[in-house]
Order: sequence, then structure tokens, then C-alpha cells
Amino acid sequence: RMIAKGDDEWLSVHAIAQYSYCPRAGLIAFENKRDEPDDEPPAFDTLPRFEIEAVEAEIRRKMQLLFRYLWAILIVAASSPVSVRFGQYGFLVLAGVAMLFITWQSLSVFMVIQELQRRRSILLDSKCVEPDPYEEEKMQAVNWFGLLNLGFQSQIPQEPLEDEDWRFRGKPWRLLMRGDLVIPVFKTRGKQESPKDTQITKCMAYCRLVSKAFKIDCPYGIVLVDNEYSGFAIPNNGRYRKAFHDSLVNLRHLVQSAGYGSNVEVGYSEHKCSKCPIGRPRLVSLNQRVVRFGAPVEPNKDSDGMHSDCGDRFEWRPPYRG
Repeated sequence: RMIAKGDDEWLSVHAIAQYSYCPRAGLIAFENKRDEPDDEPPAFDTLPRFEIEAVEAEIRRKMQLLFRYLWAILIVAASSPVSVRFGQYGFLVLAGVAMLFITWQSLSVFMVIQELQRRRSILLDSKCVEPDPYEEEKMQAVNWFGLLNLGFQSQIPQEPLEDEDWRFRGKPWRLLMRGDLVIPVFKTRGKQESPKDTQITKCMAYCRLVSKAFKIDCPYGIVLVDNEYSGFAIPNNGRYRKAFHDSLVNLRHLVQSAGYGSNVEVGYSEHKCSKCPIGRPRLVSLNQRVVRFGAPVEPNKDSDGMHSDCGDRFEWRPPYRG
């Protein structure tokens, strides 16, 4: 039942995981070609968090910058007596302003270096027990830095992994590699005590993609909780894979029946709607519209000028209470 036909649509891991929460969410994710945003978009003010080499490289870069600022302070300080000697009091004022600015920048860089050194200490001191690849019943607690200290190498996938047989694709946040082990890793977007069903589904999907891409067995996948360094290793076995298999097959059938422009009845559980992001109302004036196969869907607005993605797509009022 898992093998796709040659003309079946490609599905994303994100859409499959969304379906495991709600069929409507899965269909919207597929039709809108919506995937999750990058976990670590490039930004000048973002400190490296999850790679030893990146943290140490950033420390070296900041130290070089700090030394430049210190040299600048010495040069400005040395020029001040010369300005007084030749009566260049205007330059002396500028030197004072420059001294304040450079000192402030130096302190800022110094504080960043302190934070990076603290992070490096946590990184180097972290320990964890390596997940048992033969564990088939329960999730195992892990620590990201502890895994790196056990010899795993972190790799950022550049392209999505694909499964031609089942016609789905996705890109894990990281791949942990050591010897013949390749373990997919992704991060949640909120604090929680254990992985949710959608996250387990996603983890099993990534395990399948790793197995196909590297032609090896993938014994488990890892979920990190929010921006913390701890998480869970989820065994890649039939118990946890079932939701993934069911979601992939059922989403494919739903996509086929919905077709382009077709309207079919898609089930939902009202208690899940209360905090579902795609049911969150927003103002029509924000001009943020859900897209279906490249065409924006007309807002299904209420009397207050509010609408939502799910409400637009299925022409109803989701009972959102988040």
C-alpha cells in the first residue's frame, strides 16, 4: 500500500506530519506547498548554538575584533596629548566621542565573548548515554552536545532527501553521522515534556528517507526540544512508524480525491481546532491569504473582517480559542 504510482503527487514530510494531526491541515500544507521555515536563518546577530567548530570559530573572530578595538583605543588615547600640544581642541572633542563609542563597542564584544565561552564550556562538559540502537519500546533521553562528544559529526543537509518509491521528500534540520550510523535530527518550536504525535510521524519519515538515501538501516531519529540542547531518540520500529505510514497513504488518497478544484468533505476533530495555527483568525487587511495550487483563496471573512487559512479553504468558522 505504500508504493506510489508514477503519476502520484510528491508529498512533503511536513504535509504528512500535519495530516497526522488533522486531515485538513495536511491537505492545506500540500495544496499551499507550504513547508516549515528554516530553523536557523542567517542573521548577523545570531550566535552559533549547535556546532562546536562554529562556536570556536566565532570566539576567534570576536577576539580579533576586540583586539582591533583595543588598538583603536590606544591610538585615540595617544593622539589626545598631541591635540592639546598643538591646540587642536576640535579634534580633542572628536577623540572623546570616538573613545566613548569604541569603548562601548568593546564592552559589547566582550560580553558576546563571555556568552560564547559559557556556551563552549557547556558544550565540552555535556555528556549523555548513546542511544541503544536495539531499543524498540521506549524513547531515550539524549543531549545534543553529549552526542557530539561521543564522536558524532553534525552535517546540515543541503537538499531535501527523496524516496522515489513512496514519492515523498523532506530535509531534516541536521544529520548526525558516525561510522555507518546516520541519524536524522529536527527541532520542535516550543517547550514540551515529550514529542507530540506529529513530531513522531515526522521523525519516522526522516528515518525512512535516511534509509533510502544512504542505503543503510536507520535505528532511530532524534527530536530536540525547542532551543534546548536536550531531546529524545525515537526508535524506528513498527509501533512508531504506523502513524507515519497511515498518514502518508491517507494523505495521498485525499490529494487524489480533492484534485484540482474539486471540493470533498474533509474530516476534522473540533477539540484540535481550538489552538490550531491554521484556524487562528487574522484581519483581512493584512492581505495574508492561503494559496491553493498557486492561486490565492478568497477570504471567508466574518463581520469583524477576520479570516483564517482553514476557514478560507473549507469555507467555515474554525472554533479557535488559542
